[in-house]
Amino acid sequence: MVSRRGLLAGAGAALAASALRAQPKQPLNLLFLMTDQHHAGWLGCAGHPLVKTPNMDRLARQGTRFGNAFAPVPYCSPTRLALMTGRYPSSLGLGRNLTENQDALRLREPTRTYAHQLADRGYHCHQLGKWHLGDPTELTCYPTPDAQAITNAGRDARRAAGDKAFDDGPRPGESELAGDVWLRQPVAEAHRRFLEQPTHPAQDVGAIGRSRLRPEYQPEQAITDRCLELMKAHRTEPFAITWSVSPPHALWTAPSPYYDQYDPAAFELPATWRQPPEAWRNSAAAIMGRTYGEAGLREYLRCYAAQITFMDALLGRLLDQLDALGLAERTLVVYTSDHGNLMGQHAMMDKTVGTFYDDLVRVPLIMRLPGAIPAGAVRDGAVSLVDLPPTLLGYLGAPPLPGCHGHDLRGVVDGREPGQDTIFAERNEPRSPNAARMVRTRDWKLCLLGRGRGELYDLARDPDETTNLFDDPARAPVVSDLTRRLRDHAKAVGDPAAVASA
Repeated sequence: MVSRRGLLAGAGAALAASALRAQPKQPLNLLFLMTDQHHAGWLGCAGHPLVKTPNMDRLARQGTRFGNAFAPVPYCSPTRLALMTGRYPSSLGLGRNLTENQDALRLREPTRTYAHQLADRGYHCHQLGKWHLGDPTELTCYPTPDAQAITNAGRDARRAAGDKAFDDGPRPGESELAGDVWLRQPVAEAHRRFLEQPTHPAQDVGAIGRSRLRPEYQPEQAITDRCLELMKAHRTEPFAITWSVSPPHALWTAPSPYYDQYDPAAFELPATWRQPPEAWRNSAAAIMGRTYGEAGLREYLRCYAAQITFMDALLGRLLDQLDALGLAERTLVVYTSDHGNLMGQHAMMDKTVGTFYDDLVRVPLIMRLPGAIPAGAVRDGAVSLVDLPPTLLGYLGAPPLPGCHGHDLRGVVDGREPGQDTIFAERNEPRSPNAARMVRTRDWKLCLLGRGRGELYDLARDPDETTNLFDDPARAPVVSDLTRRLRDHAKAVGDPAAVASA
């Protein structure tokens, strides 16, 4: 027989459980993690044999990795605009990198972003680190001037450390300094020749070597520290925080101990390292490849890998914080990059070439949300970063973003949908005669480069994109079909580029 006390206890437990079920569901958080210029193949979970990314790999084990994710533009500002708005940047008039915070094309009201949709629902939204779209505090969704707090913290830490913020001096084989970068002898000689080139980029992308500044005083540490503070401060409230760091990006430099983890001789050079395309021989990327040669390329690969591993360690601090705060189960974590990079492919280094090689437009993309996103899955269907805003809002239960061009990827994540059969990308000013556009299917890639120029690659037979078939009469039907798809896409998204001119 059950006692009266037992009956009352059972009734109390039932009432408590009922009350718990009746409570409103706590909103999910968003932690958006982004690097700059991360090649899609340079992660351990993507199969790279050398690069160490234990935390990105951990994220992939606990979530879903996309094997064919593409940036809508192979450089920074326009892709970042697409990541915020879910729109192709040509439809908003942007086809170049912004030059300063007051650039006329900067992101500002009344343009809506996914962060506006979340802020309207009570989310604490923060943009930390690289933005490249003007001043985020011009947007009502980002009321906190986090950038200044980060800058002040990093400056104060370095000032307090004094000389202890830097290493002790050059090592054997290091011959000179470029700013705070120790250059090895062959690189130093190539660096001088590169700076003499009339077409080298304004940023000194040729400074390749070991950073004097110790890891704890690198600017990315201050960004990470601020992110940890905000996650803790908002642990009982919904937040949407973007952690955005520049590496792996020029300057091509990394501090010890990350620099020391890689042997330049161990890297396998790309199959196309000795195959420079004549059409792009005067590009900055090709000039850099010729100037630095194999010795410079190997040092570049070493520093690139070291930067990735350094950023991976910082990312790991953020994942550990989610665990420590008990937030991992209700936080959507996304990792991606704004575009790829040339790692010696086509005898080129860095990104400054006017076309759409897969090495430039493919990016890493990993998403984790326990209970909603499958763990350890890989989805090889093609997706675009334009698809992220509607996907994020879908997972977080927020209203759709008006005017969005992207597709909600939740069906792809679940395995119910295959991904897209056609991917589009763009570059250069939308109304410029040099406006360039790309359409890519599983088997073909067409690049219309303006002024009647074009490239056509048979990806099924030529995945390294070495043979341009654009002028092959036998391929005219393929060019015609893909050009029609580009025209239809341009019309659908409001791209003013005259893609029919090719």
